[in-house]
Amino acid sequence: MKYVYESAFATEISRYLRLLSEKGRYIDKIQSSLRSLDSYLVNNGSVQKILHSEIITAWIKTRNVSSRTKAMNISHTNGFVKYLVSLGIEANCPEILKARSEYVPYIFSDEELNRIISAADNFEATAYSIRSALIFPVLLRLLYVCGLRLGEACNLRWKHVDLERSVLTIKNAKNQKQRFVPMDGSMSILLKKYKAMTQINEMCEEYLFESDRNPNKPFDKSTFHGWFKKVLGAANIHYAKAHLHERGPCPHCFRHLFTLKSFLKSESEGRRFEDTSHFLAAYLGHDSPKELETYLSSNHSVYTQSHQRVNTALGAMFPEVSFDED
Repeated sequence: MKYVYESAFATEISRYLRLLSEKGRYIDKIQSSLRSLDSYLVNNGSVQKILHSEIITAWIKTRNVSSRTKAMNISHTNGFVKYLVSLGIEANCPEILKARSEYVPYIFSDEELNRIISAADNFEATAYSIRSALIFPVLLRLLYVCGLRLGEACNLRWKHVDLERSVLTIKNAKNQKQRFVPMDGSMSILLKKYKAMTQINEMCEEYLFESDRNPNKPFDKSTFHGWFKKVLGAANIHYAKAHLHERGPCPHCFRHLFTLKSFLKSESEGRRFEDTSHFLAAYLGHDSPKELETYLSSNHSVYTQSHQRVNTALGAMFPEVSFDED
């Protein structure tokens, strides 16, 4: 159901989002922030067409989200404030603060990774998931070997996979970006064998991982999540959250593991973190090396010394900035 803006700024919000969309901006997250602001203004009986920083600060304090999301909300609102000012409407915004992510990823140990791969390869197919049992182990390896987001991997088309040059073209990634992802030679060999297998079975002609229930459509991410949860059980990997923002073992953890392993490999070959960070950020599709900070954090003791070295490097590059939630 389409959200209907009802605050005093309903018209301005709609026009602002339309303007951004017409300019090719990715507006989903901006739209979400302004929906929350609109709802707050309505619920608090704000009828004046004035948007002071005190109002925005009061709204932010009601948000039951991470400090990083609050910082993003302020950033989005600041853009809207500038638009209001250009219209001659009285408005100002609090200072934009960048907050360290509170998300704590789980990093699989080498032993856990081996158990997961073994469980995935030997996972018993059922009448309802024969295809997933055949292709999901390949998808799992692609997540780990290339550090892809699950959505990026699920939406891969064969026409965007160059098996001779071992390069993937990631289309319409996060924030509508595109990038090239070189693969290890062993992954290319595996994909060649996988492609031959799918051709023999007359499946996955368009997408690498096509759904059996929706012809010519990729598997939904939730289907892989369900399969992976069962694989974790078969691998005897169980987890209980210790902190609010911990996600626990999940497919996205392979992206974090890829990043950490890449850092360790670079370090073992004598390269400084600062020399690797820009290339690694581009490979992952990040705007800047700063985003690597979250990907190089974990709650797993196996890599404690590695994380200490990472934190030292990050601390030298990016001074910590906290978001005041009081």
